[in-house]
Amino acid sequence: MNISSETKVGITVLLAAIVAVVGFRFMSDVPILSQSLKVQTTFVRADGLGTGSQVFVKGVKVGSVSQVQLTPSDSVRVIMRLDMNRPLPKGTVAYLTSLGLIEGKSIVLELGSSDEYVEFGGTIEGRYVQSIMETLGSKGQELGDDLTSTFTELNTFLEQLNETLDEDTQSSLNETLKNTSSATRRIASMLEKKQQDIDQAITSGSSMLAQLDTLATDSRPRVDTLIASLEKNIRELENVRVELEGASAELNEILKKINSGEGTIGKMVNDPSLYDNLDELTNELNVLMKGINEDPGRYLKHMKIIELF
Repeated sequence: MNISSETKVGITVLLAAIVAVVGFRFMSDVPILSQSLKVQTTFVRADGLGTGSQVFVKGVKVGSVSQVQLTPSDSVRVIMRLDMNRPLPKGTVAYLTSLGLIEGKSIVLELGSSDEYVEFGGTIEGRYVQSIMETLGSKGQELGDDLTSTFTELNTFLEQLNETLDEDTQSSLNETLKNTSSATRRIASMLEKKQQDIDQAITSGSSMLAQLDTLATDSRPRVDTLIASLEKNIRELENVRVELEGASAELNEILKKINSGEGTIGKMVNDPSLYDNLDELTNELNVLMKGINEDPGRYLKHMKIIELF
């Protein structure tokens, strides 16, 4: 079978076109065989972001940036191609940030919770997040001014201190330092002379502590016996307390019955006529005793002496 030159040229051009498309999609980090989702977003600035920058969801790479454009309103439009194997919910936010100190910029998607999904070519919200280096750079001038002000104040303070320390003050300070040094030497000399007494005091203290320890050890049986006796007395007191509580309960019950008029004592206590009768009897006995004392013959005239005695 003979193939014409025109056919060979056509096949070669077709293969070259296929290789070019595949290579372009591969270099652009676009899936070769599957259709990716195209979405766009807008940032106020896009420092460090370019074509091929990666897109992440929760640390997992899901796509890349395919185009970065400057809009007429001086914002930056970024077009991304995502290969998530799942739809993109509406409400998703794209954060342009840096994943490290030396790494370039990337886009991190925070997925929304809507039941509706972004269509092919749709737009999501974009937010620019300053990196650590950018924050430090923006604060650098302020920090520099603060440091300059601090050093200026420190220099002023040192100058004032230098002016305050005149010759008389410096002489006084030197004299004070000399006196302090002399006192320190005298204290060291005194401690050196009294070293033997100090060692003896430490030895005596150690001996006294040892004797106290021995005394505590010898007295331990007596202490244990005393503790056992105290525990026995406490148990007996507890028994007495229980008995007293029982007697108190019984006494309360008896008083309750007396107050309610139960029994002989209760009737006597609660019947006022008994008191009246006793009071009347007492009065009559008083009258009788008074009569006997005043005129005993009146009551003894009917009695014979023999019967009396």
